[in-house]
Amino acid sequence: MSENYDTKLIGVTSGRNFRELGGYETITGQKIKYNKLLRTGNLADLNQHDLNLLHDYGVKYDVDFRTEKEKNDHPDIIPEGAQYEFVPVFGDDLTNASKGIFTLETSAEKDPEFGFKHMFEAYEDMINGQTAQKAYRRFFELLLANTQDQDVLLFHCTAGKDRTGFAAFLVLSALGVPLATIKHDYVLTNITTQDFVENMLKQAKAKGSSARVLQAINDIQSVYPEYLDHAIHVINKEYGSSNNYLKDVMHLSINDIMDLRRIYLTNE
Repeated sequence: MSENYDTKLIGVTSGRNFRELGGYETITGQKIKYNKLLRTGNLADLNQHDLNLLHDYGVKYDVDFRTEKEKNDHPDIIPEGAQYEFVPVFGDDLTNASKGIFTLETSAEKDPEFGFKHMFEAYEDMINGQTAQKAYRRFFELLLANTQDQDVLLFHCTAGKDRTGFAAFLVLSALGVPLATIKHDYVLTNITTQDFVENMLKQAKAKGSSARVLQAINDIQSVYPEYLDHAIHVINKEYGSSNNYLKDVMHLSINDIMDLRRIYLTNE
């Protein structure tokens, strides 16, 4: 297994943020199985070596949370034998992760906190939007169908940080992973995509972007603990708890939760 235990990266070089969720421990002392769950950025630029890596890793499902436009502009290169599932979270990419670095200039110049505030709105839509709820329900249907050991469900958006990060929050919560561990996994994106974000900022600065625009780019292309904290606050305020959200909005029964834990957890 070519895993980096500091970042959970699996060694994909022609894509960003390809991370294993295996090994995380639950509140009961069980651990998530390896070769079952991968969270990643998009699969549009995979070279043959990385396609072979994902095939050998056991990828059976490729769950794509991106918009129709993102999918059409940068279609996934799907590993051999994998089942592609297009389940858009947004009608438009509210995170702006897929857009060019200069499309936010007007808004950022007017409000230096535009990027930060914008991400709060995006997470609210992930929680309450009908399209998002439908997408994440389908995500759980596929998770429940992935019953064979060593069969991997890979899920992603464009950058693998927001729509994917919220999906990771949901599944890790359902599996009983402590919130502190979920937050740790969430902010790993800032390490695993650091070079990408720094290069984007460097390009923008070289072309004359202002400090406000640079801040907006950084706020949108990074993850902050406050983004996930805001999502949890909204869930608790509007639904009572994450468990209630899983039950009432994701329509997961007690048996579904038990099945998820049987499929993805090990006592070893």
